[in-house]
Amino acid sequence: MNPRLLRHFCTVPLRSGLLPPAIFMAALILAILTPLPGYAASSVSLVVDADTGQVLEADSPNALWYPASLTKMMTIYIAFSEIKAGRHQLEEPVTISATAAGHSPVKFGFRKGQKITLSQAISAAIVASANDAAAAIAEQIAGTEAAFAQRMTEMARNLGMSRTIFRNATGLPDNEQVTTAADMARLALALIHDFPDQYHFFGDKSVSIAGRTLPTVNGILVSYRGADGLKTGFTCGSGYNLVASARQGDRRLVGVLLGGGNRGERASQMVALLNKGFALAMNDLPTSSLPMLQDISLKFDTADAPPPVRLKGGDCDQAIIAGGTSTTTVPRVSGWGIVFGSFNDQKRAQAAVTTARKNLPAALAKKGKPAIIRRDYEGTSRYSALLVGLGQADAGRACKAMWENNAYCLALSPQVLKNPQAVWR
Repeated sequence: MNPRLLRHFCTVPLRSGLLPPAIFMAALILAILTPLPGYAASSVSLVVDADTGQVLEADSPNALWYPASLTKMMTIYIAFSEIKAGRHQLEEPVTISATAAGHSPVKFGFRKGQKITLSQAISAAIVASANDAAAAIAEQIAGTEAAFAQRMTEMARNLGMSRTIFRNATGLPDNEQVTTAADMARLALALIHDFPDQYHFFGDKSVSIAGRTLPTVNGILVSYRGADGLKTGFTCGSGYNLVASARQGDRRLVGVLLGGGNRGERASQMVALLNKGFALAMNDLPTSSLPMLQDISLKFDTADAPPPVRLKGGDCDQAIIAGGTSTTTVPRVSGWGIVFGSFNDQKRAQAAVTTARKNLPAALAKKGKPAIIRRDYEGTSRYSALLVGLGQADAGRACKAMWENNAYCLALSPQVLKNPQAVWR
């Protein structure tokens, strides 16, 4: 099978917000399966029989890629290992540090000093893909996230993940943090086989902590027959990633997709991969015709090219949707934002951003990144139009320029921009 050319992505992370508990599961499925505007990226993939290790389908499985939040699979693997060894317990208290609480979204929203259990941190990291929870796990076990990341890479080598390097516990962008589809399959199989009593965490469809309930960000769990768990991930550098396990009859498969172009494409490609895998598995192909996962490098050439790095053309600079009342911010940015208004239609919000940028001095318009933040409330959605990533002085100058044109503009400090309960939302 000829490997596809790797397309370059930008390294600015794009984080979808967390959906509010009131949204019905059907709405979650629709949101995940509806393609968003974005790039048509090349991707790499793999489908493997979870019981035999036979590879049923593969496309560039050894190509380097950024793992994004698939990284949390290793974070959880180490946590499970510590619990199994008796060094930590599921119900032990975990105190959220300022460092963990300050991690970029997506996060659960834990406060500095808040106490949760290790079990709750694991659930939040898996179900809600919460970066603050993953960082808290790392600090609980290793003291610092950096020390924990060293353990992650060591564990990767122990599991045969020869091309994977970890630099953090969350999956937030780091140019040195890389993996492959084959390595992610190895990790998924290790989680399934090494921790059968704990694997259920990956199949949970919601997480409840301190009176707050959030649904899973993994739509494949509720949209594919037999799906029972594992993890999603996204940054602009990686595209839309997914590792999925599904059981039909007496066969269990693990699919890996790295680099989907949007949430809808990621879901549809995974469905196609799993469907094809089950069709091949049910046909009982001779085992001699199928490579084993541990020997996959013998059949598929190892790709020595670097992982995708940057998308040309500004696709990742286009307006970004982040959904839900618990959204804390859109792209992973520091600094100030300015909001131009709230609209009941996404296209109107995008048009407002476009118009505002045209009316701003060119130097200011170029400094900010356009963003759309969606807030869902009692069955309705509102879309706020913003420029984010500005300095305080530039935010003030931008709003002054808008006011001179009799246009609405409100400058938002970093604290207000990231506050999910702020009035502007």
